[in-house]
Amino acid sequence: MTNIDENRRTPGELAMLEILEPDMKEVIVEGRGDQAILRWFFTHAAPETEIDIFAVKERVLIDEEVVSTHGYNTGERGSVLTVAEIVNAAHPEGNRLRFVADRDLSSLGLDGCPQIGNVFYTDFASMELYFFSEKPIGKMLSVALRAPARISPRAVIEAVTPVLVSIFTIRSILRSLPTPKKLASKVIDSLKFTETGSTLDVREAFSKSCQGANIETLVAKYSGVEIASDLDVRHFIRGHDISAVLVRYISSLHGQLFREDRRHLAQAAAMEICLTTCLELADFEGFALFKSLKDYVSTRP
Repeated sequence: MTNIDENRRTPGELAMLEILEPDMKEVIVEGRGDQAILRWFFTHAAPETEIDIFAVKERVLIDEEVVSTHGYNTGERGSVLTVAEIVNAAHPEGNRLRFVADRDLSSLGLDGCPQIGNVFYTDFASMELYFFSEKPIGKMLSVALRAPARISPRAVIEAVTPVLVSIFTIRSILRSLPTPKKLASKVIDSLKFTETGSTLDVREAFSKSCQGANIETLVAKYSGVEIASDLDVRHFIRGHDISAVLVRYISSLHGQLFREDRRHLAQAAAMEICLTTCLELADFEGFALFKSLKDYVSTRP
């Protein structure tokens, strides 16, 4: 007999809870990293409020076919938006349940952000972009890696940003193909930095990611992508790429920082967790997502 987690519900059952439990508060997010950040945020920003926060896979029973029928790509983001649509259609005035979704590639015309009454979107491409700033990265360098003061967070950010934006753009081209492709993992795994730049080669990245394709056409599309100068650059960076590229940068130029007890931080997953723990409440102040979340928990049914 298969045991199903008692927390998991179908979209219809979640919609019914708007009637059965109108005084409860619940937020459903894409992944466990987002869940951890919001749990921490509410613990400090609204400690008196009882609120449940779930990653979508831990809370919702939904088939990929349903997600596709609603016009979304299968995966965590598509599941969040599909369930939000179903719940909102059933109870558009409901105040029990809210959803948080990443903007992802919407800045380049992919991954649209439909205006659904119970959905909040990240201010930038994803939740991880909140720690892509000087304070969290500076804390990671000085506390976790015990880096000397001469390695400034601003210099690190300035060095990796062009690479992160290029990789984001390459991903958007691959996603827009008739048969969408993913960026080959070895593109980042083999990346090296020097004092004057990096080894990232756009043509080679396309070649590794979609063998047999017309690489020159893809490179031409890449060259035609415009990065809006009036938007924060964090709209043009994929969240999970940050830790991976930071690891490659530090390994290339400051490899000694990954010695001894800091060796595990040379793994992108560990680096991402480390950066998440470097966030402070002040890092969220002023951003629309967290203002909306605070307003939501303060509203009574």
